[in-house]
Amino acid sequence: MEINILAFAIPLFVFFIGLEYYLSLRMERKVHHFADSVTNMGVGIAERLSDLYVSSLFFYVFDFIQRNFGLFTIKENAWTFILLFLATDFLWYWYHRFAHEINLFWGVHVVHHQSDEFNYTVAARITVFQALVRGAFWCVLPLLGFSAEMITALLLIHGAYPFFTHTRLVGKLGWLEYVFVTPSHHRVHHASNELYLDKNYGDVLIIWDKLFGTFIEETEEPVYGLTKPLKSYSFLWQHFHFLLEIALSVKKTPGFIPKLKVIFGRPANFDPHVRAELEAIFIAQHPEVVVSHRMRSYILGQLVVVSLLL
Repeated sequence: MEINILAFAIPLFVFFIGLEYYLSLRMERKVHHFADSVTNMGVGIAERLSDLYVSSLFFYVFDFIQRNFGLFTIKENAWTFILLFLATDFLWYWYHRFAHEINLFWGVHVVHHQSDEFNYTVAARITVFQALVRGAFWCVLPLLGFSAEMITALLLIHGAYPFFTHTRLVGKLGWLEYVFVTPSHHRVHHASNELYLDKNYGDVLIIWDKLFGTFIEETEEPVYGLTKPLKSYSFLWQHFHFLLEIALSVKKTPGFIPKLKVIFGRPANFDPHVRAELEAIFIAQHPEVVVSHRMRSYILGQLVVVSLLL
């Protein structure tokens, strides 16, 4: 009987989320908030479903590009897999950096940074649009000559590593800090402290940040989340708020070139008043509802059932 090892990925990640929660209680460190963690996992479930179809589609896109436009035909062996790993991690660095420095890409990536906490549930909080944008970046790999089979196998391994960098319970890791992205490095990346903004973009290797001047060491306690926090746990608002902000800002901006500057400008330069206008339209203005224990049990039951179905 053939066993699909990937089927164990979600149960394994759920196990580590539970382990982190248990250890945080033992260490008397509150690193989880119910509404925040449930929202993170809900976003993660939606992303897994979308990624299932989008990534499957990109397998054929990669294969088409490699067969018809590949500059080389790269054979599978240990050395070419190492080369592919380096190329993938390098591309990820630039994809991730553009996602923080260009408004249009930030509109897709911002979902991952909305949580005010930092734990393993945040690792699951990935926008449903990321697979599409990320896949477009990966199209460079088959163009170089890597096969779709190699790329897909490597991306599955490469994509699992970052899960383990989303935790506050692991301190600095000695010599590993010089080569790999560690929880300490990634805590910096998720922080809204002015000192830490737009730093540590690496996914597996930290060497790209050191090479391109975006590395900073964790020296002060990070404050997590956006510089201007959201006022809603709504799945739709979290996914579309910044894209709506871009659309409204483009509508208000006269001239073709200035409109392009809004779309491809930097999030740091974006007009903060646009968000306030949209919040007045889309965000309910009543106080946050206190969730009862019965409702929490119902929500957790839903998550368990949906995760098992997934």
